Formats: sequence, structure tokens, C-alpha cells
Amino acid sequence: MLKKTSAIAVMILAIFMGGCTKETDRSTFPREEFVTVYYCAGFNNLSSSIQKNIDVLKKGELPFDGSKHKMLVFSHFSKSDSNFKDLTESHLIQYTKTFGILKADTLLTIDQSRYATDPAVLNEVLSKVQELFPSAHYGMVVSSHGTGWLPAGKYSTGNVIQMSKRKKVAGDLSLYRYNEDPGSPKVKTFGAEVTVLDGKNYSIEMTAQSMAAAIPIHLDYILFDACLMGGVEVAYEFKDVADKIAFSPTEVLATGFDYSDISFLLADQTDIDGFCKRYFDYYDSQSGSMQSATISVVRSSALPALAGICKTLFGKYRSEIAALGTGSGIQRYFRANYHWFFDLEDILVKAGISADEKAALEKALADCISYKAATPQFLGIEIKNYSGLSMYLPGAGDSELNVFYRTLAWNKAANLVE
Repeated sequence: MLKKTSAIAVMILAIFMGGCTKETDRSTFPREEFVTVYYCAGFNNLSSSIQKNIDVLKKGELPFDGSKHKMLVFSHFSKSDSNFKDLTESHLIQYTKTFGILKADTLLTIDQSRYATDPAVLNEVLSKVQELFPSAHYGMVVSSHGTGWLPAGKYSTGNVIQMSKRKKVAGDLSLYRYNEDPGSPKVKTFGAEVTVLDGKNYSIEMTAQSMAAAIPIHLDYILFDACLMGGVEVAYEFKDVADKIAFSPTEVLATGFDYSDISFLLADQTDIDGFCKRYFDYYDSQSGSMQSATISVVRSSALPALAGICKTLFGKYRSEIAALGTGSGIQRYFRANYHWFFDLEDILVKAGISADEKAALEKALADCISYKAATPQFLGIEIKNYSGLSMYLPGAGDSELNVFYRTLAWNKAANLVE
């Protein structure tokens, strides 16, 4: 099982984005007022795994009733990991705990015909959060399937299917559970929920672009508990949305983050690095295939400087980068033949950048990344060179994908694909 990301029609965004307000005077609110939103798109084969994460969260430390800290969970689950015909409502719930007694208040219910991976739903939920809990400080954890910066359907079949009955863009799920070894841990790949049309399963997905555009509030952080989101392309799409971005360049095991001590995210000084270190330390202490984790925390403010250095290097070494293919020995973060996720630094090293250029690149990456860690392997992928960010390798793609890549904020800033 993989946690996945891909797109929904731009027309939908045009309808609701007019009401989004990202410009907020955050200085008028007290620092201790912090709202954490755990956004779960689980109407898919991850339903039971994400529900277990929420159960763990509810057993841990939570704000007391009346606290200025808020812990909100938005969740959409299927009846089971394989029943997608019976539609379900989704709910925004506030959890508090006083003297060990858990209290759950339902703040918003979304109709069963709507999906959590619709940008309009994401926008509605976060707008409701902002209305109920105006604050200078918001944080969000996102849990679902994920495929980085790719367009809808690319990871599944390479095709995008327009479903006129639901007016959504979807990808065929026939290859959704690719190459899974029954003896290996399940993985979750952001943003794919399942709909059934004429007896066939389809995924309803949103791209990193449409997701970032749908977020109406400024976030102190966004954490992706989803596969393959740890790319520079994803980071750049969210750089104006969140101050810090945490994610994994590889896939993520279905058990996901460690939610047993959510206090890392609820403290007056939110410790994103500490939360991610706890996640990494847990998996690093495991054995066999369970010892599989990569994680990075990016400072958004440093991304433009990284883009500037990369733009210079991409221009100087364009032909050398173009000559690199899947057999070039570059550090990869993908399994099977989904060859769109390689290590950013290793691409440039293999392209032949000089020692001085490498030093400048490493400094820019260090300024960007506040925490990074990787186990020696991830489900059989040996990890030797870990810069903390993945990137597209044009020579491993195709002309159709290159056309889409040119629309990404990262490419507009760094000009990887001309």
C-alpha cells in the first residue's frame, strides 16, 4: 500500500480560491495560541493504518479542555481497506483531554459524496478551522497516499482520466499496489482516495500545486506522512504556504509517523525537528525491512537561495545532466520502474560539478535543511548519498512529463527543464 499525490481540475480551484485569504496579520495573536490539524485522506487501502495512528494520538498527551492549544483531526475513511462502494462522511473533530478523560467535539461534517483529496474540501476544512480558531500559528500533518510532484494518474498508469460523472480528474488504480511483496511491510504513497465507476476503482488525487493553492492559512509547518513527497519540487510549491516542510524522499511505511507523543507539536515552541527525529529513531532501531525511513525538514526561507545556485549549475551542466539516465548510478529513492525521484546533490555530482561548486551547493542545502536522516536502506534501496531532497532527472522522464514539469514553481525558479 502506498500514500499518493496527484491532481484535480484547475477549474475547481478557480471557483473557490477567490475566497482564500493567505494574508493575515499574525502579530495580533498570542504566541501560545497554536492550532494543529491532522488531515487524513483515508478513503483507500490505508484506512485501517491511519485509523490506528489516530487511536495512538488519542491515547497520548492532548490539550486540556479550554486550552489555547487546539488539536483537530479531519478524517475520511472507507468502510474497510477494500470496500470503496459504500461512501462515508468525513468529520473535523477537536480532541481534548482533562484528568485523563478524552473529549471529542465534532466541528464539521462533510457529505459522503465528497472526498478529502478534493482541494475544495481541503480549503473548506481549513477555512472552518480559521473561522473557529483564529490564530497566528497553525500547523498541519497530512496523512494519505502520495507521489510527490507528479500529475494525476502518472504514477498509476501514465494516463489522466476525466471522469465526467464526478467531474474530477482521476488515474486508473489498476497498478496502484505495484510490486508489493506479501512478506514486506506495507507502504503508503499523498492524496489518492478511491471511487468506483462502472465496477472499476479510480483514484481521486490532487497535485502538490492544487493542494498548496487550496490552503487558505499560513502554516508554521506542514508534515507529509506520505510517500515520495520529499522532493525540492514539492518544497518549492509550499514555500509560501509553510515556514517548515517535513517529508520523505522515499516511500513511507504504512505505520507512518510516531503519534504516541504529539506534544512535540503542541508545545509553545513547536519542535518539528524533534518530532521527525523521534520518527526516524523508531524505525532506525528496527531490524530487517522495518528498518526503513528517510526524513527531512526544510526551511522555506532558504529555498530561493538554493534555487539560485541550482539554476546556475543546471545552465552550466545542462548537457551533462541530460546525458544521465537511470543507469548512471545516481542515488535513487524509488522502487520498481517509477524512476522520477533521484537525489538532488548526487545528480549534480554525477554531472561533474567542481569541488568549489559542490561546496557551495552543500552550504545551500545545509541552510535549507534543519534536520535530515536516513536508514542504510529503504526496502532494499541502498542509501549511500543522502542530501535530504529528491529531484526529477530529465533524462529518466518523457516529453509529456517535461511539459508538466515546466509548470512547477521550482522549474520556473531553477530552470531544470527548458
